[in-house]
Amino acid sequence: MLSTYQVPYRESWIATGMLVLSVLQGTSFTLTLAIRGPLASDVAASLVTLAWLMMYLVAGLGLIVTSGINWATWLVRYRLPLTLLVAGAAFSAAWSIDTELTTERVIHLVGTTLIALYLGFNLPLTRLLRLSAVVLGLLMIASIGAALFVPEIGQENYEGNQVWAGVMASKNTLGFWAAISALLSGSLMFWQLSTARRVTCLVLALASLICLYYSVSATSVLAMISAALVMIYLHTAFSLRLGMLSMLVLGVLVTALVGLAFYFIDTAELIGRSGDLTGRGEVWAQTWKLILERPLTGVGYGTLWFPTDDSVWIQQSLTDFSWTVFHAHNGLLQIASELGLPLTALALFMIVQQLVEIIYCQYQRQQPGVLFILGFTVALLISNYSEARLLVHRELYWIFFIALPISMLQQVTLTQSSTGVVGIPASLPPDNQERLKHAREQLAQRRTLKKRLRKRRVTVINAPDENKQSAPPSDSAPANKLAVIDKEGLDTMKRKMARRHRKAG
Repeated sequence: MLSTYQVPYRESWIATGMLVLSVLQGTSFTLTLAIRGPLASDVAASLVTLAWLMMYLVAGLGLIVTSGINWATWLVRYRLPLTLLVAGAAFSAAWSIDTELTTERVIHLVGTTLIALYLGFNLPLTRLLRLSAVVLGLLMIASIGAALFVPEIGQENYEGNQVWAGVMASKNTLGFWAAISALLSGSLMFWQLSTARRVTCLVLALASLICLYYSVSATSVLAMISAALVMIYLHTAFSLRLGMLSMLVLGVLVTALVGLAFYFIDTAELIGRSGDLTGRGEVWAQTWKLILERPLTGVGYGTLWFPTDDSVWIQQSLTDFSWTVFHAHNGLLQIASELGLPLTALALFMIVQQLVEIIYCQYQRQQPGVLFILGFTVALLISNYSEARLLVHRELYWIFFIALPISMLQQVTLTQSSTGVVGIPASLPPDNQERLKHAREQLAQRRTLKKRLRKRRVTVINAPDENKQSAPPSDSAPANKLAVIDKEGLDTMKRKMARRHRKAG
């Protein structure tokens, strides 16, 4: 038997505003306007950074106000790999090539993580996804407009061709978020929505696909296709209520078909890429060489990649690149080069932990949003094959990667145990946990009382005939009376427990 237990809560306008700002800032929309927009200036770029700092402050204060210090306790207990990974990035300042630069970027990493935690704890998953779909969809429509009517903002030159970057920092950024927007809007169409909202989702999905096509982002196309296949496979498997063995067999068949398609089709040629993914092979080779030189510690968080004019000397002194490389074009290689192999292994463990949580929640009870979280995670991991989008500060990649699973746990549906009491999601704030625990205890007591009363009633009704015949006539009245009392007592107790349950809630 499956039962859903949730503590209903309403998101605050601060959390809603924080989500909108996170999408606008994290997709580089505001930075694009500050750099390539009509009001581009150093002052505008500084205002973008100031906005990030204010968001960090609001997120930190919001966590303290809503949960005290219990959010930190939860983080250590249930997100220990994440805690150690961020702490390792902070401690890397001790051996960093540029301590000041590492410290500055660690502040942004910690702040971005605080934003993700705040959103995860304070926004219901359905609200988070619906609002994100609208904002991302509007950004896609704005990107189409910028590419068509303001090409100096919406287009960029790539290998001699004009491609779309939209209102984002680069074509690859536009491509990835277009893929995610298409997946999100497409999945929302299968929710219980009105016809008007379903049509809106369809329009946003089509706009996202247009942006994905003209961005010519090969990695994003492959990531979206792979994520969509995984989502469709799990939705089909759970809808048909397949057993574990049948699911595994179906999964192997789907994987084999995808593998054969990638084997017989030259995907690099199909999407217009060279065999080494446009020079990424050289970047990977030199990055691996750096990792072997410092396998345990790396060169320090934030020093080697995403260089500025003041820090590009670090990359030039450590590598033989003939051009400025902004990232390692591989998420794990980038983490290993900056933080070392031990913390890279910890990052892998964190990824596996979140994947297990997502699949477990989907397997226990299908609910809106969980499949999209899985699709987003798959797309993000695949994109990290040729892009670096893990442990990156001031990016929506990292915010969604942390926030979505936490928000999912807020409305998780667990399998009812034999005792009739369902486990409490560890992600709930302590106050909500106590209220939920009290309500469940009362529900369990009510069920136990009902079973006892039914048992007594059955015992009286099913008494042996010889006992009924041998008993004096006066004894039959108490038996019938007891049966009536049992029924009346059960109804009275039902009403009392219902009143107590409503008060507790």
